[in-house]
Amino acid sequence: MGGQTTGPKRGRTSRRWIFLSAGIAALAALWCATSLWGGGYFVPAPWTTLADTAALLIQASTWKQILITLLRILAGFLAGYLAGALCGTAMGSRVELNAFFKPLILFFQGMPPLLWAIPLVVAMGIGHAPAIAVIALITTPVVAVTVAEGMGSLPRAYREMLNVFAPGLWPRLKELTFPHLRPFLSAALNVGLVLAVKASVTAEYFGANDGIGFQIQSAYQSLQIRRLFSWGAVLVLLIILGNRLVPRIRLIAPALQRLLHKDVPPACSTENIGKLKAIFTSRKSSPRMAVHGLSFSYPDCGPVLSNVSITVRSGQIAVISGDSGVGKTTLLKLLASLLAPTSGRVECPSGIGFVFQDDRLLPWKSVTANTALPLVHQGFPLKDSLCFASYLLGEAGLGGEGEKKPDELSGGMRKRAALARCFARIPEAILLDEPFSGLHREARRQLWEKLLHLLELHPVPVLMATHFPEEVAETPGCRFFELRGRPAVLVPRE
Repeated sequence: MGGQTTGPKRGRTSRRWIFLSAGIAALAALWCATSLWGGGYFVPAPWTTLADTAALLIQASTWKQILITLLRILAGFLAGYLAGALCGTAMGSRVELNAFFKPLILFFQGMPPLLWAIPLVVAMGIGHAPAIAVIALITTPVVAVTVAEGMGSLPRAYREMLNVFAPGLWPRLKELTFPHLRPFLSAALNVGLVLAVKASVTAEYFGANDGIGFQIQSAYQSLQIRRLFSWGAVLVLLIILGNRLVPRIRLIAPALQRLLHKDVPPACSTENIGKLKAIFTSRKSSPRMAVHGLSFSYPDCGPVLSNVSITVRSGQIAVISGDSGVGKTTLLKLLASLLAPTSGRVECPSGIGFVFQDDRLLPWKSVTANTALPLVHQGFPLKDSLCFASYLLGEAGLGGEGEKKPDELSGGMRKRAALARCFARIPEAILLDEPFSGLHREARRQLWEKLLHLLELHPVPVLMATHFPEEVAETPGCRFFELRGRPAVLVPRE
């Protein structure tokens, strides 16, 4: 097996080096041909530039100029990266902010830097500040556009899940926005840093009296062509070095995340589990959840629900069926305050547990960490939360699976994890939206049994939307309803 894996990989590596060498040879050949055609004075031969660059790099004054440029690149890039990330986040989060920032981004992205860099230098004077400002302004647009693209693809389903289990701005940023944007920020880091190195030439050419850009300007104005090429080669070496270092920098982020966010708890003691288990089994639920005369309309779609009223008391299970698209999910979202009613009144405790149609487990967190999410953001200690999440996973039939990521689980296992997360909310009421859809009959039966077992430990009012009401017909305490028509009305089902 090892030979079968290593052989193709080694072959691909060998081919890559062969083609890389061929590309370098082609570039050298083109350079030599250009030098012969244009003359060595105007285009020095590659070996001449190589020798001049080596001679330049052994001089202490050269490294001083390189250091000055690197410090400006670092300062300008960090300023541009931060400004671009904030601007891109704002653009991707609200249409109004996107409309406000877009003209500025298009201006600095599309306008040649010469047209605004020179007036900027005239206004600020020669020195570090204008050079850093030019680098920042050239870098900011590409970072902003990349981050805005990431914000535009932020999954709405996860936002709804967090509104239920971890409401607030900080949980959304920590659990969803930052992890989702990580590949976009990484891409912006790679492109932005290389762009900052190139931008340093423009910045120092017009706005500084030292650094690599200034040396290139000085060589150009005095027609010292060989010196111009050798400083250009130094700049190319910096770009190559940056391309090699950026992937190493990106590797630090996952390591820091694993260090700072431990998904898997250490050995759990009875004390860790017992504290939360006592709360889970003894906490009294709200006496009921109810809607009174509820109506709802989506904009431009007409009315969906009309004069719906239902009350579910502690220990009761209300089962609502109806055709697809009739408004079952809408009713549950109204109870969870994910939507606001057009008219009518909703009575529901703040501590809602919700099992959505899709599991909505965050793909970058372990199953245990996903389950513990509501506990952590209710203020319980991390260790206790992870230990109790492991206990709930065991109760849901997922013992020993907590270290896995969601994409390593089957569909039925992900449903069990979503059920465990629902109870980790220590809910005062529970909403179930087609909770076992997409599973075969036996799997649905097993999950229904797990749900009833957990409800025995933590009895609360439950409202369930399902296409399979017959599968829970013999469950004690169940009441059956149906949504009919358009707009839908709620009627008891016999």
